[in-house]
Amino acid sequence: MIRRSIAQCLVVRHSAASFHRGVSGMKLRVLTGVLVLTVAAVAVYGGRHYFSAAVTFGIDQSQKARDDVAADRDPKAVKLPPDKLKAADIILTKAVTTVLRLENNVPGRLKYDDRRHVEVRTATPGIITAVCVNPGDKVKAGDVLIKLSSSEVGNARADVLQRTSELKLAVENRDWEKEICDGLAKLTDAIRERMPIEVIKKDFKHVTLGKNREQLLSAYSDVLLAESLATAVEENAKSGGVSGRIIEERINNRDNAEATLLTALENLTFTAKVSQRHAETQAEDLERRLSICQQAVQTLLGQSAADEASAAKNDTDTSVSQKEIPESLSLVQLRAPFAGTIERRQFSPSERVAVGDGLLTLADTSTLWVYADLREREWKALILKPGDEIRVEPSTLGKKTLSARVHFVGREVDPLTNAIPLVAVIDNADGELRPGMFVQVAVPLAASREALTVPESAVLEHDQRTFVFSPDGDGGFRRIDIILGLRMNGIVEVISGLSAGEQVVSRGGFYLKSELLLEGEE
Repeated sequence: MIRRSIAQCLVVRHSAASFHRGVSGMKLRVLTGVLVLTVAAVAVYGGRHYFSAAVTFGIDQSQKARDDVAADRDPKAVKLPPDKLKAADIILTKAVTTVLRLENNVPGRLKYDDRRHVEVRTATPGIITAVCVNPGDKVKAGDVLIKLSSSEVGNARADVLQRTSELKLAVENRDWEKEICDGLAKLTDAIRERMPIEVIKKDFKHVTLGKNREQLLSAYSDVLLAESLATAVEENAKSGGVSGRIIEERINNRDNAEATLLTALENLTFTAKVSQRHAETQAEDLERRLSICQQAVQTLLGQSAADEASAAKNDTDTSVSQKEIPESLSLVQLRAPFAGTIERRQFSPSERVAVGDGLLTLADTSTLWVYADLREREWKALILKPGDEIRVEPSTLGKKTLSARVHFVGREVDPLTNAIPLVAVIDNADGELRPGMFVQVAVPLAASREALTVPESAVLEHDQRTFVFSPDGDGGFRRIDIILGLRMNGIVEVISGLSAGEQVVSRGGFYLKSELLLEGEE
């Protein structure tokens, strides 16, 4: 083509030379320039056409080669060389069957466990003499928290002491009267059996008889003497040596002595029984009055009375026994009812307090209550029973999920919030949780069921399709399209596309996705 163009130029120049001889010089030069430009344009056009055809031919051959390679490659498979496989840091996980249940997150708040939370109040007016703890201090059950002085408690304790002494005397008197009554009964039996007076004196030497001993023994001696005289007279009367009048007198004396003895026995026995009953009644009355005084002290002390009773280990008088009475009868010691932490303190020493004033707040925060409101859309969660486990996610611990157990579900709908309260117990042995924190509570909306699941990190998405990668052997991986169900707690339900036990890529899937897309673009 180039040679032809050059030949044409030579022919044109030859023609131009012949024509030059026939025309003027100026016109000849103009015509020559036009002809040269025309030839140059023809040469350029021919060259472009030649090179364009050559390039088009090369591109067509390269595209054909790429199409042949693409036809041989699986669009859902990707294979990595060893260096890329190491860089991807791939981890495999099996698809497993897991128990799932549909849940909904509701806001909640942590509060004190009411069973282990108390505001220490005073049940009596007084003046604080000492505060033994500060907020944040940990105390054991029975530790003294606050000391105060109360005149009312002092008077009540004094009354108890007086009643205690009176009761002690009454009990001693009751026992004394009972011993007298028992001894008198034994002496009566001995007299009726006509035991010798010497034997009676010997046997009843250490038996309690009180003032009755002398009167009865004297009357019994008179009876024995009268009987002996009457017997002697009767013996003498048989020989006729004694007149009938004397015999009659002796017999009358014996009968009178016997009657006197019986009368004394009856009167003294009755008097002894009455005295014993009176002593018993007096002792019972004093016991009741002492109990009333003790109750008055307990009322004034409130919880402190139970604490003192526990510290005294069930002594005869636990709250005011002689051993346990403090140096000052007016001193009141408020003790910790259980082990816990001092949360707040409202008073200081030397301050005056009235009945019912809250002095300290004591709480055991090893367990807390989770409060949440169940509204109409969560009322299916009313199937929860005490002891059921639920998930709780505190707002301050990142994505850390804790478990709690249902304590109770309310029975009444709050007319203001139109919600039913849910209360669960959560363990806080490590102390990371604090009352007042906000939490998210996962409440179930349906019964539990089994489902095939994979980690949420294994699921990828492209062009509105979800899929996972599964190993295909020798560094190869295959894309498997799946249909998802529930997403919860870091796992995803797989409705179709996988079987239990199949391995999926749980880490490094995004790397595989990128390689697969790059191969598709090539």
